[in-house]
Amino acid sequence: MQLKKFVAKDMRRALMDVRQAFGEDAAILSTRSVEGGVEVVATPAPASPDKAAEFNAANEPSVSKAEFGAMRSELNSIRSLLQQRLNGLAWDQFARQTPAQAAIWERLVAMGLPGNINQRLLDLAGQARTLDQLWRQTLSALVKMTPVHSADPVSTGGIFAFLGPTGAGKTTTIAKLATRFVLANGPEEVALVTTDSFRLAAHEQLRTLGRILGVTVRIVDNQHSLGDTLQSLAHKRLVLIDTAGLPSRHPEQQRQLSELADQPQVQNWVVLPCTAQGQVLQAAWKTCSTAGVSGCILTHLDEACVMGEALALCIDRAVPVVYETFGQAIPDDLAVATAQALVKRAVALGRAQAATPVDRARVMNNFGSQPPSRAAAAKRAAI
Repeated sequence: MQLKKFVAKDMRRALMDVRQAFGEDAAILSTRSVEGGVEVVATPAPASPDKAAEFNAANEPSVSKAEFGAMRSELNSIRSLLQQRLNGLAWDQFARQTPAQAAIWERLVAMGLPGNINQRLLDLAGQARTLDQLWRQTLSALVKMTPVHSADPVSTGGIFAFLGPTGAGKTTTIAKLATRFVLANGPEEVALVTTDSFRLAAHEQLRTLGRILGVTVRIVDNQHSLGDTLQSLAHKRLVLIDTAGLPSRHPEQQRQLSELADQPQVQNWVVLPCTAQGQVLQAAWKTCSTAGVSGCILTHLDEACVMGEALALCIDRAVPVVYETFGQAIPDDLAVATAQALVKRAVALGRAQAATPVDRARVMNNFGSQPPSRAAAAKRAAI
C-alpha cells in the first residue's frame, strides 16, 4: 500500500495537498499535530481485493482478503466523514457570502429539488434587492424551466400508450381520459387495449371499465399482436393502451416495450407517481424510454410529500408533462398540466415540509452533490 506523509501549517492546506497528490478518492489514515502545523498520512483509493492480494503477495508483510476488506471499509468510512466535513465547510462559506441565496437554496431543498437544478435556478434568478424578490425570480425561472405539453391531446383523438411501474396510476388515468372522451363524443369511437397478457385481474379491470363506458376492449397476447390489434381498431378515433408495470429485466416488459417501439403511430407516455422516491422515478424513466417517450403524466399529487424529484426528472430529460392527477375521482381529479400550476403545487408541498427545520446534513449534501462550478468554488474558498 502506498503511504505518504503530508505536513502543512493547518488541516485545510494538508487536505488540499492530499487531494492534489492522490485525487478526490484519497483515504486519510491518520492525523496529528506537529511542530509548525499538522501531519496527515494518506493513501490513494484502494484497489480491488484481488489486486491488493497480488500486490501484497510480492511485498511483505502479506495482507489477507478479509483484512484488506475490513481496511477498505474503514477507509471508506473515513472518506465519507471527510466528504461530509468538506460539504459543511463549502455550505458555511456559501451561506456567509450570500445569505439570501442560501435561504432560497434551503427552500428548494424542502421542495425536493436536487443540487444541479438549484444551482441553475439561482444562476437564472440573478440579483435581487430583497429575499422575497429573489424568491419570486427563482420561481419564475422554475416555471420557465418546467416542460409542459400545454394542450389536451386526448380530446382530439389518437393512439396513446401508458407506461410506468405498478401502482403508478396508469389504469385509473386511462379511465379518467376515456370517460371524458365518451362524455364528449360518445363510446363508438373509443377502444381500450391492454398488453398485460398474464395477469387476469388486469384484464378484468379494463373489461369492467369497457362495459361501464360501452367501449371496445382488446387484449394483446400470443395470438393477437399489438400491430394486428391496432390495425383492427384503425377505424376508432381514440385508442388507449394499458401496459403491465414490470421490472426492467422481465421478459414480458422487454416484449411489450419492443412492440410499442415498432408502432410509430403510438404516442408513449410514462406515468410517474410523485409518491415514489427519485431513484424509483429515474429507474422507471430509464426502462420506459427504450420504447420512445414523448411525454409524461404526474400522478398521486394529492398523496405526495414533495414534487421536486419528479420535476427535476422532467427538466433534466426534457420530457413535457401532459397531465397531472390528484385523486381517484373519475373523470375528475385530472387536469392538463401547466408549468404555473405544477410549480405552485410544488411550492405548497415544500412549504409544508419547511414547517419543521430542514435537516442541515441534507442541505449540505444537496449543496455538495452538485456539479463542480458552484460547490467546488465554495470548497476551494473554504479551504
